[in-house]
Amino acid sequence: MPIGGWNAMPPLRQAGNIVCNEIIKMTNKEFKDTLDKLLKPHGFKKKGNEWTAETNELVKTIDLQKSNFSNLYYLNYGYNFKDLDYNGTKHHINNRLGSLDTEVNKLIQDTFDLENSIDDLTRTKNLIELINNALLPEVNSTNNKADVMDSLETRLTLNDIPLRVKEFLNIKTE
Repeated sequence: MPIGGWNAMPPLRQAGNIVCNEIIKMTNKEFKDTLDKLLKPHGFKKKGNEWTAETNELVKTIDLQKSNFSNLYYLNYGYNFKDLDYNGTKHHINNRLGSLDTEVNKLIQDTFDLENSIDDLTRTKNLIELINNALLPEVNSTNNKADVMDSLETRLTLNDIPLRVKEFLNIKTE
């Protein structure tokens, strides 16, 4: 028995017919399936690494971007105006899940880094909290051009907004 009793051991997991006492990392598929289960009840439909939902004026998109250097994902989300062509733009308005709070940013990075040895239960709980408390309140409350304009007022800069989108929204460009 290890020092500290049985509670000191990592949780047992069953993989196929083999029971092991090491933490098994969540696979890419399990990670995406968990996100799908969280987003689907909110009207999002999955295609590849992207989820979309539509309103009368917008197409809301949420997509996973995988790092080229590790098994780390970034969660991007944004809005496309139905009355404006996409013409080479994935999102007319683009955002990335993040926070000004360094602890929340660390939680996001740790949760979305599948090389991080977080057990599946903790990663799933983190995903539920981040999606339900950080992402969905903003995405679900943005349903039209006026909502997008309200959210843009909180940004420090609009430098990442394409010129034609600024023109569409009647945002002054100086």
